[in-house]
Amino acid sequence: MYQLKIDLINALIEVTLQGVVRAEEAQAYAADYKKALGSLYGRRIRVFVDFRGFSIASEEATELLRDIGTTAAAMGVIRTAELVQSDLAALQAGRIAREAGIAELVRVFKDEGAARTWLLGDRAAPG
Repeated sequence: MYQLKIDLINALIEVTLQGVVRAEEAQAYAADYKKALGSLYGRRIRVFVDFRGFSIASEEATELLRDIGTTAAAMGVIRTAELVQSDLAALQAGRIAREAGIAELVRVFKDEGAARTWLLGDRAAPG
């Protein structure tokens, strides 16, 4: 299951992924995510992803996350904060970001407050 919210004021997309995302749902998520990116296109987009209740159970899901990361960078995402529950999940999230070629845009956190502070920290910067 996934939830996606768009904050137009802050050019922020908030994503929550929970459980095991099946192929059909993954495709729907990818389409909704690209639509959200399109709604903010031309702005300095930030993304907050809550992975705390998510299980990557398949190579298909990992590949989808890599593809989404690559698309996000191409559409103007400047920062992505990924919130995880465990060290293992943090390692996996970091590996996916590296494989997608977006490691410089992604930071993985276990603390939600720290993630949000980092994500919105340079809002005053021009762009």
